[in-house]
Amino acid sequence: MNGFDSSNDIKVESPDNDGSAALNIELRDAERRFSGADHRRHGLGVPQGGFLPVMGLYLGLRFALFLCNVLAAEITGARNWLTPFTAWDGHWYTQVAEGWYGSTALSSAHLTYAAGGFEPGWPAFIKLGTMTGLSFAASAFVMSLLVGGATVFAIWRLSRELLPERPEMATVAVLAFPGAAVVFGIAYSEVLSIGCVAATLFLLIKRRWVLAGIAATIASATSSLAVVLTLVCLIEAFLAIRDRREYRSLWALAIAPVGFLGFVGYLGFLAKDPLYWWRLQSHAWGAKIEPGYIFHWFRSFAGTGWGAYWMAAAGLVVLVYLVVNSFRSDFPLSVKLYCAAVAVMVLINPALGPKPRFLFWLFPAILLFPRDLKPRLFNSVLIVMAWLLPLLLIAYTTIGNTVAQP
Repeated sequence: MNGFDSSNDIKVESPDNDGSAALNIELRDAERRFSGADHRRHGLGVPQGGFLPVMGLYLGLRFALFLCNVLAAEITGARNWLTPFTAWDGHWYTQVAEGWYGSTALSSAHLTYAAGGFEPGWPAFIKLGTMTGLSFAASAFVMSLLVGGATVFAIWRLSRELLPERPEMATVAVLAFPGAAVVFGIAYSEVLSIGCVAATLFLLIKRRWVLAGIAATIASATSSLAVVLTLVCLIEAFLAIRDRREYRSLWALAIAPVGFLGFVGYLGFLAKDPLYWWRLQSHAWGAKIEPGYIFHWFRSFAGTGWGAYWMAAAGLVVLVYLVVNSFRSDFPLSVKLYCAAVAVMVLINPALGPKPRFLFWLFPAILLFPRDLKPRLFNSVLIVMAWLLPLLLIAYTTIGNTVAQP
């Protein structure tokens, strides 16, 4: 027994005076400590308590955003409050749910806005909701409410792994972030894709490789931006094989991009053009890889006053802060690289940009707010963000064209 390090607190006592019982207790304590040393392999059970207040806040947020939709409908003279809720790309998602993709019937040389620009993951949920007799718009709202609750739960579970000391407040910071106005206030696909991203990161931490790959592929079939999860799975697989010879980690890497690649292949088959999706994105939305475009964006909007120019300027500052803050944290390398990859995609694609909706994709860095900001400053930031939430949604659903698209 002399070979044990004394720091392990395993003591051998003589059998006298219940020494054997003491030895068993010490051994059990040591085994418990060592078995918990690798925090990356815990079970997936739901922790007791803590989530109900977060869910209450989420429901309060959804009610506030519902009132904003009602107000926006009054301002714009819309038929009902579902019209603002399905505004912008929300209209496209409900349209895909209603008619799916069918034959694209478009020439690659004259591509314009089309349903093929919107991934099928979220429309599939909307279609599922209509099986209860709801209209497509009403189904979009009900499914957004339900799927949004699951997304908040996934964010909360991830926050318990990354910030076990303050998971509830970390989740509150994410819910109060202005980008939540679009994610939860309009029928956008982020209500599903963000939840799948959170689930993927959580399952990778737990080394549940197949489940992580499934969550990642649903995310990539819901939003092309989620393709960055393939890089995350690659990094985690490399580390798992290097450190533990855990070749099962390759499952996550193999499954992660299937959703996106399958969708792109399906559109290419319909259009008889394997590059159809890329041509559509480039022609209709100007989506392409253009390093430095953000500087051209500033220059082109420099004379437009407070609108897109100032939103981009503020968004760029927040973007840099979030990325730097994530790299200063003790997060796993894969989480840090996820934030960096999203930031790069936002800055090099003219169809994206540092808008509140895309900043919301960096939610792991937003989780750090309550830990890295002093309580008084954090409370002030929380109040400001909470006030911006309804203002942003009302602006997007009424005068959005004069500011910037969501």
